[in-house]
Amino acid sequence: MSLSTQPEAAAETEIRRLREASNAAIAAHDAKAVASFVEEDVQITTGNGEKLQGRRGMRDRFEQHFRRRPDLVFVRTPEQVQISRAAPLASERGKWVGRWTEAGRPVEIRGVYQAMWRQRGTQWRIAAELFVLLEG
Repeated sequence: MSLSTQPEAAAETEIRRLREASNAAIAAHDAKAVASFVEEDVQITTGNGEKLQGRRGMRDRFEQHFRRRPDLVFVRTPEQVQISRAAPLASERGKWVGRWTEAGRPVEIRGVYQAMWRQRGTQWRIAAELFVLLEG
């Protein structure tokens, strides 16, 4: 039994739903909505090893990306979601892909990621993410 306020299957379904919604927010270039999926003190390591701190830092980065690359899309696809049995946490692992056009040419980068989700009350938010660039 997990310490989540939801059964494990329901918690996994909710996290997958939230990931889809965060992908949709990126596709819509809505940096404020993108940031709404993370905790205020989120820690993120980007695909190239750069560190982002906090919801505001993440939102600012996406705003910059959206201004520079009007067709930018990042899609994170979960391959495994595990609900902790020791804390109100979950692990999400998967693959990510980023696409945009630069100098009239399509650019595509790919990699893997790990996310730690934390549940507070009934709300799941991302507490930390680690992205690793593998192709591009």
